[in-house]
Amino acid sequence: GLFPAKNSMVEGHSVHRVARAHTRKLVGRLFKATSPNGRFTEGAKLIDGREMAKVEAVGKNLFAWFGGPKIDGRPATVMHVHFGMSGRWAVFDAAKAPDPTPTTRLRLETGNIVSHLSAMTVAHGDDDLYLGKKAKLGEDGLREDADPEALWERVKVSKKSIGKLLMDQAFFAGVGNIYRAEILFKAGVHPEVETLV
Repeated sequence: GLFPAKNSMVEGHSVHRVARAHTRKLVGRLFKATSPNGRFTEGAKLIDGREMAKVEAVGKNLFAWFGGPKIDGRPATVMHVHFGMSGRWAVFDAAKAPDPTPTTRLRLETGNIVSHLSAMTVAHGDDDLYLGKKAKLGEDGLREDADPEALWERVKVSKKSIGKLLMDQAFFAGVGNIYRAEILFKAGVHPEVETLV
């Protein structure tokens, strides 16, 4: 099915759901990789014929590792995905898979599974890509390695309004406008309230 759901805004929890689902469905499989719209051709060539090793979410960012020293004796290729407002990564039974659309950047095929990825950003690199992106992001409350104390130290000296701060991915990785509005409504806090304590 479609992950995230069609016509839904992608926030951090949706990306974590994609990571969990694709860990179950795709990790451990070798793929034929192509770029139907030609916008990820080099990346598709690098992951073609390689095993998906893991999938991980950090805020609204998804990372997938293909191959690696323990799998095929080569450095892993890391794919970074940012879905944007309407991206999706769908997995289909091969017999029922639709044709790629003009936005399909990556098509993965293996056995009885076909996967189509459409997203605002799809990039490739190595572990440095992952480490660099992760270093720029703030704390993701859905990750086990989140550090709320470190976040609080930064929040309490920020001069931004709480509404702007919640949307700043360098502070709160994964929060989007829907969660920002709900959090502030439930807390009874106006978005323009300054965060200085």
